[in-house]
Amino acid sequence: MFSRLPKSTRILLAFASVYLFWGSTYGAIHIAGEHLPVPVVSATRSLISATLIAIISLLSGKSLRVRDGEWWKLSLVGLLLMSCNNMLLTWGETMASSGFASLIVSTMPILIALIERMLPDGDALNGRGWIGTLLGTFGIGVLVWPSLRAARGGEGVTGPHPLLGLTVLLAAALAAAIAAVLSRRFRFTADSFVATGWQIGAAGIFNATFATVTGGWHRAVWSWPGLGSILYLSVFGSLFGLVAYTYLLKNVEVTKVSTYAFVNPVIAVLLGTLLLHERLVQTEIAGMAVILCGVAIVVYSRVEAGKREIVGIAGEAVE
Repeated sequence: MFSRLPKSTRILLAFASVYLFWGSTYGAIHIAGEHLPVPVVSATRSLISATLIAIISLLSGKSLRVRDGEWWKLSLVGLLLMSCNNMLLTWGETMASSGFASLIVSTMPILIALIERMLPDGDALNGRGWIGTLLGTFGIGVLVWPSLRAARGGEGVTGPHPLLGLTVLLAAALAAAIAAVLSRRFRFTADSFVATGWQIGAAGIFNATFATVTGGWHRAVWSWPGLGSILYLSVFGSLFGLVAYTYLLKNVEVTKVSTYAFVNPVIAVLLGTLLLHERLVQTEIAGMAVILCGVAIVVYSRVEAGKREIVGIAGEAVE
């Protein structure tokens, strides 16, 4: 049915899917983390997503086998994305609003640029890239200042340890950034859909083991909000969002696809306000605007330099 639609309609639907599904995952993660232990959320989500991808791949005639020596690279990237990034993000959202978390994670393109700059064979930042990096860093300071100063509940980072929440969210963004840099250097030859299944599957096994060791399964109290959030993340966040994103990369200019990096946080903030009754104070709204401007400058500076990989993995992409 989708293939029978005009190409312009397919592209429009794909953009709507990436914007809405990936932007809404922050709210779903927040709800899931309120009802279930963090390792259980990540394990259940990963295992469901990997199973769905495996079934679809087999039904479409795709082999699940990958080249010798490539499986461990796929597993490593998967652990960084769906174990480190996903569990840290879920944990961080127990101390922060979903909109606030999305803004911190949206700095991932800046982190990728800085990592590339430090590597011997990495890509150097041009002048515009440095401006965007400095602007984004300043925006983070503006964003978190009210919470760090007053530690107010319900506004940004909550609880008695606002620095911990900020640190966890930055660590989540860093894990995803490292995964993006490694993906570029590994140059996977496997089918992208199958490769994603390997990545999520490896993370699912690790997450399930971690949940068992830490007693997460024993402590889990299943509820409809928690289970519903996990199903939404598995089907719409990881599966539909990923398919739409892959379609866009093959059919639309990368400069347009890259807009997800600064549209998704806006969606997350709006949904957090409407559905979770979250709100940002005026200073945090200013920080949001500065961060998104900085991210946009970095993304476009690297795209113009021919660095397509900067758009390769989203903060909540298979997230």
